[in-house]
Amino acid sequence: MVRRDTPRVYSRTARSFHWLTALLVAMLFGVGTYMTRLDFSDWKVRVYSWHEWTGLVVFVATGMRLAWRLLNPPPPLPPSPFIEHFAAHATHWAMYALMLLLPVLGFLGTNAFGFPITWFGVLPLPDPIGKNEALGRVLLYLHVMFAWLLAALLALHVAAALFHHFARGDGILSRMLPGLKPRRGDD
Repeated sequence: MVRRDTPRVYSRTARSFHWLTALLVAMLFGVGTYMTRLDFSDWKVRVYSWHEWTGLVVFVATGMRLAWRLLNPPPPLPPSPFIEHFAAHATHWAMYALMLLLPVLGFLGTNAFGFPITWFGVLPLPDPIGKNEALGRVLLYLHVMFAWLLAALLALHVAAALFHHFARGDGILSRMLPGLKPRRGDD
């Protein structure tokens, strides 16, 4: 049972981090699939740069989001079976791990192909591994595979939120969308 003085929604900061990273990850996935189909050109180089820069923004935002979450725990979940709580927590932490891992793999893979990254064209980032195209292929392959895994976990996350809202009516979705009223009995 949730105490009356316990907030049932995420803080405005947590919601901002959530929706910012959700928007950026969706854009990165779309741009990532688009850019790999382009022929080499100035446009392709610009799109890759934008993808890399934005991936680093996601890395930083995810780090800040995790710090915020550790200092400001999320509101308690409504009562549900242990396996659902476990699955929710496992999915969230896997998504956090992937949002940190994907930019690292992309950064290292790009470096291994001999392409240094200058963040937003201003801040040159170090080249930690040097040119090694065989390693670059492995790192970028892992980057792509983990991106698909993140997409699958995000789809599961959205489906679970919608299931809780429409089938259970338990207020889970209203925790991240506070203007949304629970469908039944969350008071």
